[in-house]
Amino acid sequence: MKHGKLMAAAGMIGLLCAGSGAAADYETQQAKPVKDAIAPDLATGPDYQVNDPVVADGYMYRFNVTSTYGPFQVTGIGALQKLRQEIWAIGQLKGVTRSEAFLKAAVDQAGKPLVFVKDVVTKPVDTLSGIPKGVGRLFSNVATSVTTTRKPSQESRTKEALQVGAFKREYAARYGVDPYSTNAVLQEELDKIGKAASFGMWTTSAAMIPISGPASSVLTGTSLAKSFNNILATEPPSRIRNINEEKLKQMGVSDDGAKQFLDSPVYTPRQSLLLVDSLSRLGSATGREEYLNAALVAADEVEANFFVNTAQILRGYAETREPITGLTIIRPLAVAQTKSGTAMIPFALDYGVWTANADRLSKQLKTSYRAPGFNTRFELWVTGTVSPKAKQEMESRGFKVVEQVGSLFDIVY
Repeated sequence: MKHGKLMAAAGMIGLLCAGSGAAADYETQQAKPVKDAIAPDLATGPDYQVNDPVVADGYMYRFNVTSTYGPFQVTGIGALQKLRQEIWAIGQLKGVTRSEAFLKAAVDQAGKPLVFVKDVVTKPVDTLSGIPKGVGRLFSNVATSVTTTRKPSQESRTKEALQVGAFKREYAARYGVDPYSTNAVLQEELDKIGKAASFGMWTTSAAMIPISGPASSVLTGTSLAKSFNNILATEPPSRIRNINEEKLKQMGVSDDGAKQFLDSPVYTPRQSLLLVDSLSRLGSATGREEYLNAALVAADEVEANFFVNTAQILRGYAETREPITGLTIIRPLAVAQTKSGTAMIPFALDYGVWTANADRLSKQLKTSYRAPGFNTRFELWVTGTVSPKAKQEMESRGFKVVEQVGSLFDIVY
């Protein structure tokens, strides 16, 4: 990012950020009991439990999860929903890899058991040390584009040549999970099956494996999610890149802009597929290349999810409400100008509170936003909820707040 753009980004302090200032009218986000943060059916399941307290940072909830397969930490309700599916899938996969049939099949030509080397899955990309982590970093003055190596959870060329990746994708689709997930336990189980299958030791198709136990009811998903899973199951990363390139070209995104985004090591093939597809469904809206450029600031999985889910809000609004004519980027936020003239601000958050920064940005938007056709009305669309104080203050400034937008259209986590 150029210096001028970075300084501009620094000047646009985040909406609903865990705020600066200690004014009595402003709120500070507090940790919460699990029961006050999420629904009971998400808080606990057959093989996991979310632990108290839930850490709240002004944007997202951070969950510590105890499970049969070890501890997990995730940020965001959407990420927790994804983890719930993965924990169930791990149990199903272990039922395969620990079965007598699999253990008998997984021997080499010399009759020795195949040694499974655990695929090393590092922590999400982290090349900036000593800075705040999570969505909050996007609204600070340290947010800038990140360059690093590709995640090891994405197939290497060698593994793809051995068809390990193809078998992993097949089994991931069977259990409704992301084959590119950074969940190390899930990757280990998928690798066991992929390696055995690539050597011809395990020939059972995923479709032939029964789904066992009452927890099989976890295997759910919208038609939109299933369509993405089908693509991920049948297409290797190189083909997904081609799909994205074609969509970006149809959007009028420059070759350089497309390459910069698709070369990002932070976004997995699944994340890039979701984000590009969402933008492609905005018709002829302007500003989509600028959105891709803004998304390059993501430094880890949590921040990448923010841009992916924000793009899905844009897609859902355009498909269920009215067309979006253009995007104005106030890094890292997007303000969507709609056909009727309303300015819609999509925001992927769990729970937001009223802060000095929310106050400042809302005032700035009121005085400076002047997109063509703007009718002076603002709407804030959030995936979660905001505090009563935040909602009251935003609405007193003329911002209509729409919460729980995932109940209005599909958001794929």
